[in-house]
This record gives sequence, C-alpha cells and structure tokens, in this order.
Amino acid sequence: MTPNEQICCMALSIMFRTRGRQLLELYRHAGSASTIVAHADNLQAIVPDLNPQAFLIDETALSDALRRAEAEALFARQHGISILIPTDPAYPARLLEVCTDAPLALYYRGNADLNAVHTLAIVGTRRSTEYGRDLVNTICRDLASVFPDLLIISGLAYGTDINAHRAALENGLPTVGVLAHGLDTIYPSTHRNTAARMTKHGGLLTEYPTLTRPDGINFLHRNRLIAGIAEATLVVESRERGGSLTTARLANEYSLTVMACPGRTTDQASVGCNRLIQTHSAALVTSAADVVRTIGWQVPKQQSDNPLPSMFDEALTAEERMLLNALTSEPRHISHIVSISGLPVPTVLSVLSELEFRGLARQLPGSNWRKL
Repeated sequence: MTPNEQICCMALSIMFRTRGRQLLELYRHAGSASTIVAHADNLQAIVPDLNPQAFLIDETALSDALRRAEAEALFARQHGISILIPTDPAYPARLLEVCTDAPLALYYRGNADLNAVHTLAIVGTRRSTEYGRDLVNTICRDLASVFPDLLIISGLAYGTDINAHRAALENGLPTVGVLAHGLDTIYPSTHRNTAARMTKHGGLLTEYPTLTRPDGINFLHRNRLIAGIAEATLVVESRERGGSLTTARLANEYSLTVMACPGRTTDQASVGCNRLIQTHSAALVTSAADVVRTIGWQVPKQQSDNPLPSMFDEALTAEERMLLNALTSEPRHISHIVSISGLPVPTVLSVLSELEFRGLARQLPGSNWRKL
C-alpha cells in the first residue's frame, strides 16, 4: 500500500459518495484506485467494457477531491486515526466480501480487530425499555464469560446501541461504534464519554470524512457497515419501523445470521422483532446460549466442561428462558415480572418455582424474585 493509493481511494470515495456500487465495481476491474485516477480522462483504456457515459470523472472535481483527501490524511495523522482501504489487512474482510458497495476508505480510531474471530452486532430501538436493557446486559455478560475476545458492534445511537456498547465495556468486551459522520465530532454528544472509553477498548469507525453532518440518510447508509462487518446481527427491540430492521434486512441479503428477541404482542418496542421472527427473517433467541447455538460458535473446552447453567441448560423451555431474562440480580416484584413477560400469573409462578428448584432464581420476601 502506497500513500498515493490511500489518497486516491479517499478522493474517489469523496467524489462518488452516492455511487459506491459502481465505484467498487470499477475499482475491482481497474485493480487499484491510483490506476483509476491515472486514467481518469480515459477509463476505457483500463476497462474496455465501460460505458463512457456511465462513469465520468471531472478533472476539476478530481483535483478538489485529491486536495480534500490530503487534508483528511493530515487530520488523521494528527488525531491517531487509521485510514483503511481494501488492500489493508486491517480492513474488515467480511464487509468487502458481502457488501456490493463497500467503501474504498474507512476512518478508524481504536484498537479492536475488525476481523475478530467472534463478532456480533447488537441493534434495536432508540427508545429501549427496561426489558430490552436487561436482555442486552444479560446476553453480553454471559457471552463475555465464554468468549472474552468477542467484538460487539453497534451504532452509538440512543437506546439499544448505547446499551450494547456500555454492556460490552462493563464486561470487558471490545466494542466498535459505526458512525454516520466524521471523526471530528461525536453524535449524540451525550455519548462522548462512552465513545472515549471505546477508543481505548474497541473503536469508532466511519466512512465519512470530517465536516460530514449526521444527516438521517447517513444513519441508514451506515447500517450496511454494521451488518456487513459482524458475523451475525441481533435485534433486541424494534418498533414497527426503524433502522435496526434495515440492518436486519441487509444482514439477510448478505446471507449472514439474523436473530431477534421476542416481546409481548402488546409491546410497541417489540413489534419489529416479533415480525422478524414471524416471517422467518430472524431466529428467535432469548439468551446467550441461544445466540451461541444459532451462530454455531464452538464453546471452548474449558467452558463446555463446566458451563454456566443460565447459558447452556438445554432443558430450559422458551418460557423459562424468557422469565430468567426478566430477572436481574436485584429483587423484582412478581407484578413487574408478569408485566414484562406478558404471561398469565399462574404460569409465571409455576415457571419461577421451577427456576428456583434448578438453582437459577430465588424467591424473596414480599413476592419478590431475583436471578442467582
């Protein structure tokens, strides 16, 4: 990789920000970005089958883009940002394989391996509920105990995204946030402290150069990176419409694993997840064990010999898993548990008694329950 190739990748990405599919196809035919730039006035010389009217490179616009790329490279050097292009070993290989409009340039500040052996995207609604937060915390905690190298990917947005990043950090997992703007800012600004922690134990990744506004279309566009980098995508909560459903759809298009956590039929925060499951667009998961089995990860021998009962008890029913995930280490009243699960009171009491018998839950005074 030469600096010139890097600058050329950045310049072409800046020029053709909305034509990523055509640009990547041209790049693959030409063999390098520097070859495209060198033959910008006669692309048919390097790609004979190219329709000259389909992809034109204006000389003045190219010169401006190259100057902008040089400025971006300087900013990156000054702020500890890596510029990743397709020939860089650190570029996320899966993204390049599955995404037909993978960017020619990515800007990355962090230390996590974007090609980690185990990667999981966790996405969902920006208006998460306590049920969703508990699911994220429990799944990340249990996964971390078995896969300490697991990379958690999300979008640093409100709700499920930031819950996933924080749960990962609290459990010692590296986590990467994929941004919809340049690395000269953090949006939302209230997540700045979490983002700073992520750069030391994970990272921040974007395809957008500095001075790029966090416009709505950018958030939808960046979702393909979340879906394409991760080995699997887990939707924890989603309303009827939302960016997490776009991420799930893209992951399905990429033939990657998609999972969703179910919720009550009356809960608006779970409408999207329930529909993903109903239409067989996502596998139903309620625990870390479900995630492991669905993706097909091999549990390390030292863990499989003595597995956590909350993760690898094959005998747990769907109702038992749901109620176990509804419990936390803090006491919860039975009425709260019934409300979260949506199950009839007799069923909840029966299932909780079974969980207590198995040593997974404990009844406390005042009709309270907690997870063991």
